[in-house]
This record gives sequence, C-alpha cells and structure tokens, in this order.
Amino acid sequence: MNYGFRIVTDSEIDNLLIKLEERLKWIKQKDFSFQVQSSYKMEHSTYIVDINLEGNKRDKLFRDEDIIHIFKHQIAEVLAEHIVYEWESKLLWKAINRKYRSALREDKTIIHNKASEFLCKCHYNESLNLLMAYGRKNRIAHRLFDQIENNKTLVIEGFINFCLPEYLAEIRFAVELASEELKSEKEYNEFVKLLRYFVETQMPRVLEVNLIITDKGRFYLWDENGIKIEDKYINYYLDDILQNEISLDDVLISILVTIAPRKIILHNTDELSCNEPVKMIKNVFQERIIACPGCKFCRHDENHLVPGT
Repeated sequence: MNYGFRIVTDSEIDNLLIKLEERLKWIKQKDFSFQVQSSYKMEHSTYIVDINLEGNKRDKLFRDEDIIHIFKHQIAEVLAEHIVYEWESKLLWKAINRKYRSALREDKTIIHNKASEFLCKCHYNESLNLLMAYGRKNRIAHRLFDQIENNKTLVIEGFINFCLPEYLAEIRFAVELASEELKSEKEYNEFVKLLRYFVETQMPRVLEVNLIITDKGRFYLWDENGIKIEDKYINYYLDDILQNEISLDDVLISILVTIAPRKIILHNTDELSCNEPVKMIKNVFQERIIACPGCKFCRHDENHLVPGT
C-alpha cells in the first residue's frame, strides 16, 4: 500500500510540519510508515510538502483503504487548523488593506483586533472562544477532505481563495463590523469631548449633585442641602419623553451638563459600574466624580431614596 499527497504554499511551513508529524505518528503504531519531506522552490518562491504513506501489513481491523481514508482526514484536520490559526490574521489584514487602504495604521490595527474578536464572538470566555474556532475549523476540514479525496496536490492559497467563499465572506463581514464599531467609538469620543468642553466653560448652577439610579432605570438628583433638583429640569423634556423622542438616560446627561456641578457623588456605585449613562457621565466629568463608599441613600428603597422623600 502506498499513498502520496503534496501541499504547496507561499507561506512559512514550520508549524505545519510540526503538526503533521504530531498528528500522523499514530501510523507508526499500526506498523505503517510515513514521511513528511519539505523543499523550497526559489524560482517560484513556494514551499512544497510531500507526505507519503507506505505499508505492507494487513491489519485485522482496518483495510488499507480504511487507513488511507483516516490518513486523509488527519491531513485535512491539520490543514484546517493551519488555516484558522496561521492564516486568519493574514486574511484579516488582506481584507482591511483592500477595503480601508487609506486608513491610518493605528486604525487598521484596531480594526484587525476587533475583527479577530468578532470571529471568536466570545473572546472573554476561553472555552467559548475555542468552541467558535473549532466550528470554523470543522467546516474548513470538510472542504479540505473533499479536495484531498479527489486530488493529489493542494495549493493552500488557491484553496482559500476559490474553495472557501463563506469563510472569506465571514472575514470581510468581521472587518466591516469592526470598522463600524471603531467609527461609532470615534463619534462617541468626539461627543464626549464636546460635552466636556461645554461643562468646563460654564459656571456651575449647583456646586454638588448627588445621583442615584435604581435597578428600574429611574434616577434621582439632589444637591448638597438635600433638595431635589431633577423635577424642574425634567419638565423641560417632558413632551419629548412622552413622545419617546428622548430617553431618560439622555435626559439625565443633559441635566447634569446643563447644571455643570463641581462635584457629582455617585451612590450605589457597585451596581452602576456597567450602566451606560454612568460611563458617559464619568467620561464627561472625570475628576469631578466621587464614588459614595456607602450610605443610607445607597439602598433600594425608592420611598426613602433621597432627602425629603
């Protein structure tokens, strides 16, 4: 029994050779032998990897064609891992440079990192990250096996470009999402700068503001004397609120920017840390923010949230 397969690529193959040797060593336990030989064709700037399987032993459990079938599956899996872990970053850079050629280098790097995270989808969880990568690898491995089953040679670049349209579309989509997110972040940062400038250039109407936001999304404001201050400002936005043209979060930020206090004391800060309007307030007011270490107003009793209620 003899089987041979050739891999051709323009990219470095050191890791690929290591993986092939590791994954195919089970063949030797079946008293078969395999060789992985590599060469470099300078005139074409390509690497060539020749994989050969040989054996004369008749296995009681597996026929020769069974061993070859498994062997092909192993090669497909190694190549799929090679594409996902060695090529994905290159493919992202290719898509970025093609569509956003004139973008700043630092912006391209941010887009690349964000797109890579989108492909993982659950990058904050290593187990889910590996699961998503496995899903892509598995789909690619199926395509690779079809190619290996019907051909004696595989050109990795050609296979990626012509046999993985869905994968390349996923790469492009991740890049577009990353670009849109970067654009949104820049617009957000410009908006924060504008609000910060407005706050810093006007006289404060109230020196100190206490803020508490409930788990139901309601907010309460009172000054250093314990006097509620949100009602008279909310009346200004009442019509817009009733017509759903402005959210309570936007109203809160607008009130604080209008008041421009020298100090904002945030109550129940542990529960507010992931709150979007609180993030905005912290970005706008920065050093004016003070986190309350814990007081009687930090509890969730809406009947006694602020002085005078």
